[in-house]
Amino acid sequence: MKPYFKLLFLVFIIGLLSLLFIFLHEVNFEDNDDYYNFSVNDTASVTEIIIWDKSPDTVTLYRSKNDWFVNDSLKARTDAIEVLLETIYRIRLRNFPQKSALPRILKTMATYGKHVDVYSDDKVIKSFTVGAETPDQLGTYMLMDDFETPVATHIPGFNGYLSSRFFIREDLWQTREIWPSEKEIKSVSVTYPDSTSFQLIKLNNEFYLIAESGARIKANSMSSQAFLKGIIKAQYEGTVISTDIAWAKRDSIQTNTPVGIFEVNYVDGHSVKMKLYKVPGGPNWLDSEGLNQSYDPDRFYAFLSDGRFVLTQRFGLQHVLKSYRAFLTYE
Repeated sequence: MKPYFKLLFLVFIIGLLSLLFIFLHEVNFEDNDDYYNFSVNDTASVTEIIIWDKSPDTVTLYRSKNDWFVNDSLKARTDAIEVLLETIYRIRLRNFPQKSALPRILKTMATYGKHVDVYSDDKVIKSFTVGAETPDQLGTYMLMDDFETPVATHIPGFNGYLSSRFFIREDLWQTREIWPSEKEIKSVSVTYPDSTSFQLIKLNNEFYLIAESGARIKANSMSSQAFLKGIIKAQYEGTVISTDIAWAKRDSIQTNTPVGIFEVNYVDGHSVKMKLYKVPGGPNWLDSEGLNQSYDPDRFYAFLSDGRFVLTQRFGLQHVLKSYRAFLTYE
């Protein structure tokens, strides 16, 4: 073989080997390299997730037995936790961004990114930063700790970005249950300042009504059980936070007469009280004659004894807003 052809053949072999090396290198990165593997195969082993940004805001989600809690306070929303764990389980590498885009991606990530630490017991098993969405909004830029190159990630079969699932606001993580306790309910006191008051108690698996006068009569069992089930399942619409207009008016709201006061007492001795107040109406609230209503007929402000200030719906409280007549037994 002439030297010229030998040289061409050598160049061809070197080029082929280089392409093969690059291909295998990329496959190794995509499939095996921990720098691009953001998923956790066993989410049942996850015991804590910490999300924080440079604002600085931090939210800590942790598992205690079968429940998740947020920031050492209330139970976390089950649906939000399930979505987060599913995201961590199903997340996959989508593609590598162009080198020319890396400075912009890294700058945005450094300013607005959310850092995520995933723990199993006391060990960090994943630690990465979640950035903005890709230009087509079908992927999310992420950067593994101790690595310099971000990548685009996605969930196969899901068309959308993932950054919105790693939020930091504590109130959005908290359960919307008004009475989030697994303890057995001992009694419920109901007071309607403009009408009547009563107490429903459970004693030896029987239900009784205690009137304002102190008289005790047997209550309808089915109605009582439905009422307690309504208490357990009652949820609010959303938390009123400092950026809401109503937040600045919370003190003046509480100077008004409540619509109703509900106090749930548990067998372990603790109790949670809810006070309902009217929500001012407006041009969008009209009565049957087309006139403006002074108050929103469908919503109430609620102040809970554990410090929460929330907005509730009449529909969501339909099984709680009961009068004593609902529990009477007619024979």
